[in-house]
Amino acid sequence: MARPPEAASSRWTVRVREAYALARFSEASAIFDEHAPAAREIPVELVLTRARIALARDASTAVDLLLAQRGRFASDVERFASELLLGAAFAQLREYETADAHFDRARQQLDPRSLAQAAQLAAARGRRYIAESRIGDAWRCYETSLVDRRIDGRIVSEGLKAEIHRAESRYGEHAASLMRLLTMLGENLDAHVALWYRTIGELGILASELPAPAAAATVADAVASRPVWSPDFASDHFNALRSLAWCKALAGDSLGSFRYLRDAGSLAESLGSAALRAIVMLDRAQLARNAGEEHWCANELAAAIDLLHGVDWPRTSERQRAALLLLAEVLAPTDPASAAAAIARHSTLVESRDPIATAARGVVHVAGGRVREGVRDLSAAYESFSQAGCEWRAGKAALALAQATGRERWRLLALENLEFYDRSWLYAQAREIAEQAVASEDMSLTPTQERVFNMICEGLSTDAIAARLGRSRSTVRNHLKLIFKALGVRSRAALVAKAARTGRFT
Repeated sequence: MARPPEAASSRWTVRVREAYALARFSEASAIFDEHAPAAREIPVELVLTRARIALARDASTAVDLLLAQRGRFASDVERFASELLLGAAFAQLREYETADAHFDRARQQLDPRSLAQAAQLAAARGRRYIAESRIGDAWRCYETSLVDRRIDGRIVSEGLKAEIHRAESRYGEHAASLMRLLTMLGENLDAHVALWYRTIGELGILASELPAPAAAATVADAVASRPVWSPDFASDHFNALRSLAWCKALAGDSLGSFRYLRDAGSLAESLGSAALRAIVMLDRAQLARNAGEEHWCANELAAAIDLLHGVDWPRTSERQRAALLLLAEVLAPTDPASAAAAIARHSTLVESRDPIATAARGVVHVAGGRVREGVRDLSAAYESFSQAGCEWRAGKAALALAQATGRERWRLLALENLEFYDRSWLYAQAREIAEQAVASEDMSLTPTQERVFNMICEGLSTDAIAARLGRSRSTVRNHLKLIFKALGVRSRAALVAKAARTGRFT
């Protein structure tokens, strides 16, 4: 006996809801698109669900769907939701006036008793202002979103706050906001699993860029607790695994680093992404070179080059195109010409000049004998990394500048920025270069070391200096060693005497 049409309709709508709840958005979309054209009546709630999925991938599709179904949104709640989604979609399409018109219509449909709707509208407007770089307006929207202090409302407002911090390049605050967001999501994870995936992937990237051990531990625990992710968030899973690999490498844990890279490589292979697989191989090549394993490095490099030959670069994401930057850095010491070609290709694909690309270009310039251009690029990258709090990248840039220029200032800055990563290969290289430098009376100090120097001359103890700087005693002791070496003395008394004798400190 044939199944009644109503039963068949009910079955596929249930499947859409189940897939959506599990954050399997591609599956939910495919079921909807297969059955909706033949369905007599599609629940309005499913139309809005399909539009939300489309909004994350193709805003124009969301617009077409919502406008086609506009006549079916009967209640104030449905009209509010549809106008809110239309405003968000047009904001993504950079049609800001149209977006504002839909947000105004959403405000007209807003239930004055609904704090949730007020918070959602404020957050959507805030994201629209972020897209237009109107950060002050975005902050005002954040303040408005605080009206709903229930858990879902706090999730909405904290998510907007994190996006504003990211737009401001305030990465430390961004990471802290994501940590708070994860704590909130833990109270209601089933309803926000997609946001959890995105947040873990984003926090993982920050954990590998900043000296943020708490963030790295949070991401590691999250990855261990949920080894299988929705296929729609595989790229976020890959980002988390690769970021943890670099956290381990920078902490001196090579074995842990290669374990995470193994998992990231397996995931990239299951996705069929040649660019992501190459990124993992190039990561392994870099780590192998750092360990002195040049033969292993060469094998990984050759395999990555073979994979990258078949990549259709215009169809890749910006993160996948980072493979070209990695390739350039690994090639630079042995094949500067091919490294320069990789940098040139990347510049044709990515318009923005982010500091990672600038640093890679600087390394390639120096390797190719264009030292002046290389120093210019590396100096610009150093300033950007330093301002953003990306200490290991700033230290890496300073180390490259020290090798290119021989200037003691860059040697000292490399050591200062790599203090947190004192078990890494970068710190070992910086120490080796610093130890080779000849101490001289005129040797320069970094700004932090100058402060420590002045406090020593004031008679402050190591504990007092640490408290004033907000650093650990071991960090202050490292500064003392470098200051003693720079001024050619072996004790505090000798340092103060020499400072007074030379007029450096009264």
